[in-house]
Amino acid sequence: MLHKLNRFLNGETYFASVARFVLSFGSLLIIWQILTATVVTNRLLLVPPFEVFRAFMDEIASGEMWNNAQATVFAVGTSFPVAVLVGVLMGVVLASSRAISLMGGPMLSALNSVPIIALAPLFIAWLGLGFASKFVLVLLVAVFPVVVTTEAGLRAADKNLIETARSFNATRLQIFTTVTFPYALPFIVSGVRVAWARALVGIVVAEFFGSFAGFGFAVMAASQTFDTATLLAYVIVLGGMGLIGSVIFQSLEERLAPWRKA
Repeated sequence: MLHKLNRFLNGETYFASVARFVLSFGSLLIIWQILTATVVTNRLLLVPPFEVFRAFMDEIASGEMWNNAQATVFAVGTSFPVAVLVGVLMGVVLASSRAISLMGGPMLSALNSVPIIALAPLFIAWLGLGFASKFVLVLLVAVFPVVVTTEAGLRAADKNLIETARSFNATRLQIFTTVTFPYALPFIVSGVRVAWARALVGIVVAEFFGSFAGFGFAVMAASQTFDTATLLAYVIVLGGMGLIGSVIFQSLEERLAPWRKA
């Protein structure tokens, strides 16, 4: 029986995926409930799952959830595609020339090491409260993983395939579009998945400091009033956004690079 269950959960079917999600989420809820009943009894620190669900429904009924979702989704939905596009273009440029990579690589590494989040108040002072500061902050935190994985993927392309294409008199553009870029696609999508998680962190931090709406603003407001249930409700929504994005990008990778699953 256990062997059959294990084989089913290891499967690639839709029902197996749903079962894995239900089991993991259900286990989390059970552990959460046990913790609030036995270990963490202070409601300022942790509340039971039902109270979080009730706070979530209250936010929906009041319209606050919708207003905050509009602000966050619009900001991250606008800035994240730009970050991906800029990251891919920069990765292509770095991979196309060793000299450019040697000159620009250290600078990009230094910029990536700078805690951009800590500079959020400075960006808000420059660009003011609202969309512009959130756009720039998300762009800066999300672009670097795409740059790194794009360059790595292009440089890791199979040299034998490239030489074979050259033997058929393929141009540099033809080699790029038919060999190196398709080979790099799984790397790029992996970078996009990392960038999506960083973009959510960036948008929340930007809304902490410079916004009057959004999930980050709601989390900050709830923390200031010690409303732990509402705070956790928004945190779970953000986690759901991260999970949905990860699933979408994984599905995209399987469509664009089906040989990776073969």
